[in-house]
Amino acid sequence: QYWEMVFNILTIICNRETPNHQDHSSIPKCFDILTSMGNYLNARMSMPSLQLELRYNPGCMIVFSGRIVRHGVHAVEGDRIGWAWYMRDAVHIYAGILSCGWA
Repeated sequence: QYWEMVFNILTIICNRETPNHQDHSSIPKCFDILTSMGNYLNARMSMPSLQLELRYNPGCMIVFSGRIVRHGVHAVEGDRIGWAWYMRDAVHIYAGILSCGWA
């Protein structure tokens, strides 16, 4: 009857470079939360549409709309695990729950 948390999708990414992209299945009105953990060096999150390149150190959390903002993570030296929490309307439709409004 009730969601256990706000987000309805979790993706776990291990030791991968992710090319710049937008998440076309995500809800544009909602923020995504990306968290990075591990033992690695020189990680960078790029957001070319905002002309940003951010350090993505272990323990870092970045919050933005993955549908609106183009983003990617460069390859790293070491071991990295990334958690991406986000929302998809398809899950709301399947469960018969209204989608959220602007965050």
